[in-house]
Amino acid sequence: MNLKKRLQADILLNTILTNGKAYFMNPMRKTERIIYILTLCYMIPCGILLAFNTVFSLFQTTYMELYQEIEKPLYKADSPVFLLLLLCIFIGLSAFYFRKRAADERLCRLFEKTALVYSVIICLLIIFIYRVNVACDSQSLSDIAVAFLNGDYSSFSGDEYLVHYPHQLGMIGFLELTYFIFGVNNFTVLQLFNVIAIFSTVYFLQRIAEELFHDFSVQIMLSLLCFGLLPLYLYATFIYGDIPGMGFAMPAIYLVIRYLNTKKRTLIIPASLCMGFAVLFKSNNSVILAAALIILVLYSISEKDWFSLVFAAALVLLPAAGTSLVDSYYVRASGISSLPEGIPKIAWIAMGLQENEYLENGWYNGYNWVTYSECGFDTEKTTQLCMESIKESVNHFVSSPKSGLRFFYKKFISQWNDPGFQSQITNEWYSRHRDDHSPLALSLIYGNGRLILEGLMNIYHFFILLGAFAGTLFCIRKHSLPAAFLILCIFGGYFFHMFWEAGGRYGLGYFVLCVPIAAYGLWMLIKTTLTACENLAADRPRKENSNEIQTDCF
Repeated sequence: MNLKKRLQADILLNTILTNGKAYFMNPMRKTERIIYILTLCYMIPCGILLAFNTVFSLFQTTYMELYQEIEKPLYKADSPVFLLLLLCIFIGLSAFYFRKRAADERLCRLFEKTALVYSVIICLLIIFIYRVNVACDSQSLSDIAVAFLNGDYSSFSGDEYLVHYPHQLGMIGFLELTYFIFGVNNFTVLQLFNVIAIFSTVYFLQRIAEELFHDFSVQIMLSLLCFGLLPLYLYATFIYGDIPGMGFAMPAIYLVIRYLNTKKRTLIIPASLCMGFAVLFKSNNSVILAAALIILVLYSISEKDWFSLVFAAALVLLPAAGTSLVDSYYVRASGISSLPEGIPKIAWIAMGLQENEYLENGWYNGYNWVTYSECGFDTEKTTQLCMESIKESVNHFVSSPKSGLRFFYKKFISQWNDPGFQSQITNEWYSRHRDDHSPLALSLIYGNGRLILEGLMNIYHFFILLGAFAGTLFCIRKHSLPAAFLILCIFGGYFFHMFWEAGGRYGLGYFVLCVPIAAYGLWMLIKTTLTACENLAADRPRKENSNEIQTDCF
């Protein structure tokens, strides 16, 4: 090596060492690495849980029998070969399509608008075909709203519903207002409001995908996947807080992601309002609220953007203010000194950790209601008994790890491996009060139509889980704090219901959040397939030329 080249090599080495030292010594870089490691602490476990869920969905399906009176999940074998074959066909056809036609904005918007129109039409058809009203908890909330309109506030006394569940006042207030405007027991109006909430959900899923990935191909894939969201559309008939809460939770998630990308401070008010209504309709949306708080704190540290902490505070304060406002109104209207404290939240954890002989592990068994009643509606005494129950369950799991693993395995698949998320059994329960169903409704609820829906949702369930798993891996590789936020929401759902009361219906919201990640994951798999095909096509002429050269040599 001559002197000039040696000098150049020394300069290059010195530059590398200097820049490397600067990288590792730079406090901002160090902060980013810490944030990245912290997000990996939940992104990797979320990926593992999605992998488990994907494998379980490939070999087994959770379902519920018709005519049963309790929530008792059952299990049946699936067809992995058939599901994998369909997956290969889907990826192959998609790769063929996108090879012939590149995604552009015009095509993307066409798919998005079509998906939105489709979601509204399919929901309206479900409402008018099924013609179900209310039952179970929905019936209780509706009856209380009617009683409130008539000046009857006895539900706040004795062993009544609101003595146990005062957190339902948000949904009851909405029912009361609706009945006041549109007439008592106007269930059609309430179901049409569900359609608006589902429209909001689909629309903001599209906007979330756009904000996260900035790729027309991913957005088209997202819109395609929205055509298969039958579990969500089947809940258009369900008069409860789940769907309205989701309709507000989705724009709240989008606005938080939008803030992470743009730092627009004006987003604080609409985001807080949406989060407030989401929690008011369904208190379980506090999981999403908690995820938003965590990610905003991480963002404020990473970007030195202290306004993010103000944003986080607003997300907490506004829902709390909304809940307090509703509570204060009913205290004044009813004339009671204060609202009942209600069943302590720890009771749901105690119930969620209980093995059941006749029901499934961790599912509703009446423990929280019965314990609170037997304790004379004493919150402190109920809390003590629940703590003892939790301690007993934990000691049992520790002393018998196999039993603990079996418990959480059964609880996991019972809740997360139901492709319909109890949508069909819910409509079946709510249809029992009518005997004038059309032949089409009878088929969809009890006959061959039901089996077709089950099959379609089973295929879709596997596709979304596999796509979400792949998407999570790609998001880990290409780290993005907004994408990490969405994955945190999904992981929060898995983690929360690992200990909370289980139920297929409770997993629907988190499954819907998997769709943007699944769209990204499936597109990356399709893109990989396209690249492989292109490489194969490029290698073929090379091999042919090589063979010609060898032939000429002889």
